[in-house]
Amino acid sequence: MALSFFKKDKSAAAGDQGGGFKRDTRKANAFFKHAQATADSRQYDYSITCYVNGLRHEPDNMPRHEALREVAMRRKVSGLKPAGFGERLKSGGKTPLDKMLHAEQLWAKDPLNASLAISVMENAADAHKDEAELDLSELVDWLGGIVLEPGQNAKKLGKSQFVKVRDLLFAVGAFDRAAEACKRAIQLDPNDASLLHDLKNIEAEQTMQKSGMGGGEGDFRKAIKDADKQRVLEQESGIAKTTSVIDDMITRRRAEYEESPEDAGKLARLIESLGQRGTNDADDEAIRVLGEQWEQTGQYRHKVRIGDIKMKRYNREVRELRQHLTENPDDESTRRIMVEMARKQLAFELEEYKERVKNYPTDKALRFELGRRLFATQQYDEAIAAFQEARDDPKRRAASLLYLGKCYIAKQWFDEAIDALRQGIAGHELTDDRIALDLRYDLMEALENQAKRTKNVESAKEAQKVASEILQASITYRDIRERLEKIKALAAELEKQG
Repeated sequence: MALSFFKKDKSAAAGDQGGGFKRDTRKANAFFKHAQATADSRQYDYSITCYVNGLRHEPDNMPRHEALREVAMRRKVSGLKPAGFGERLKSGGKTPLDKMLHAEQLWAKDPLNASLAISVMENAADAHKDEAELDLSELVDWLGGIVLEPGQNAKKLGKSQFVKVRDLLFAVGAFDRAAEACKRAIQLDPNDASLLHDLKNIEAEQTMQKSGMGGGEGDFRKAIKDADKQRVLEQESGIAKTTSVIDDMITRRRAEYEESPEDAGKLARLIESLGQRGTNDADDEAIRVLGEQWEQTGQYRHKVRIGDIKMKRYNREVRELRQHLTENPDDESTRRIMVEMARKQLAFELEEYKERVKNYPTDKALRFELGRRLFATQQYDEAIAAFQEARDDPKRRAASLLYLGKCYIAKQWFDEAIDALRQGIAGHELTDDRIALDLRYDLMEALENQAKRTKNVESAKEAQKVASEILQASITYRDIRERLEKIKALAAELEKQG
């Protein structure tokens, strides 16, 4: 694919960068020679290190990236494990190029991990923009091809990841693969109208590129003389939001906010752009700005936004730890860290929602969220009170009754649980979605426990009937097959005794 349309203006970039990267082919070749020799002797980790060191001096040498990939696959087949947690926590350096090479080293030790490949892509796109002497568009395109390889990573990636891959490919003019990534995202969320709109834009770029309209002096982008204005248009379109683009947007919106800190719209846009960055540093800045507004105005909504950012950070950190454990299930140290992090997260959220309920006492949605945290901390009486108020909200009635049933079961109040769960089932129109199945499963459990306690065969038979309904709706739901068999046996035994 010809990517000249999106290649940088090297003379302009050089003026901005002042020569940050210095190519040294001699040093690169010395490292590559060691990398080949050590790979042949099956010293795969050392070979990977040599390749990375060589690429540090010649990052756009595509045959060497491909050779590193080959060593990575040989290492995988040999049974060696991915990089350790400590190595993964390192940033790799300050520049985008340093971060790219660190990400590539991690990926080389876990070459089937699509998320790591995307990390290499993201940093490569940043380095492509940052370094005047480098054109890494081909590397980004190649990485995109690996991530989108049919059947290899489809089940491992979510919608947001395919959108990120799309944006990175679009940013370097790899429109064919950008369109493919967008289509993968659409498959996961066919009702997202914005994705369909973006796909049309990408396909329009494809057409212009293939017809030759996208690469010459007549290119429509060259008609926009103001480069800053064009960058703003690209940022706001939602198509090309790489890390560097988000940073540019943050800089612009920070300046706008500092000019008019009393403007609520400019504050909201700055906080939004910082949230898109998704890093602790960006979170800290957003919290600081909102804290200043909270102190100056006393408007509680600013404090609520601070709490939202902190909860999002907890979610991100716990998710990263969980992902690490999925790939390294024997890492007990990380498991302990994750458990402690989740405990702190729950404690923070519980206090956060208690405070919000005090400030907004009529908000039923907040009552529901508080109830969830109270239930998770086994404060069942307080949770019951919260869900009894939250059930007045039509949007949360079924879910509130489900949680009421769970609370009653936890306290072994089976009659109350049965009443609440029956109300939830009667008021929930669907019969086979998750909440419908959860309501029936908990009703089955309450009826089974009641039958055991009272030796009531009718309760056992009703539990059997409910279990059968669940199985007919979704045979793979939880342990329903085993539970149905046990309840059948219980009903038969009680009938004999009766």
